[in-house]
Amino acid sequence: MRYVIAYCAIAASLVISASSRAGTVAPASTLRADVAEWSIVPSTGAVPAGRVRIAVRNFGTTTHQVLLVRTGSFGARLRLHGSHAAVSNVFGSVLVKPGARASFTVSLKPGSYLLLDNLPWHYWKGTSAAFTVR
Repeated sequence: MRYVIAYCAIAASLVISASSRAGTVAPASTLRADVAEWSIVPSTGAVPAGRVRIAVRNFGTTTHQVLLVRTGSFGARLRLHGSHAAVSNVFGSVLVKPGARASFTVSLKPGSYLLLDNLPWHYWKGTSAAFTVR
C-alpha cells in the first residue's frame, strides 16, 4: 500500500508540474551583436526558428540604429534611398548609445535575415550582418 501511495504522489506531482508549464512561453534563443563604426558582428551565423532575443552592444563612439529585416537570400544587399537603406517589413529595431546595450525579442520563421545600422550612410559603409534562421 505504501508503494501505491508513493506512486500516486509522484504521478500527481508530475501532472501538476506539466500543467504549470503549459501556459508559459518558451524561452527565446539569443543572438548577440556587437556594433561599432562600420561593422556589426553577430555571435553566430544561425539561430533556431521561434522567439529570438537580439541583444546589441555598442562598442563605437556614436549612436547606432540597429534594424532587423528579412531578405530574399543570405547576404542580399538592400537598395539605398538617399543615405539610408530602403527597408520594409522591419521585424524590430533598437537605438543604442555609445557604450550601452539594448535588446528586443521577435518571433522569426526560417529564412535569411539582416541586421543593419540605418543611420545616414552607415549601411552604405558596411554596417550590416546577415544570419540564417533555421
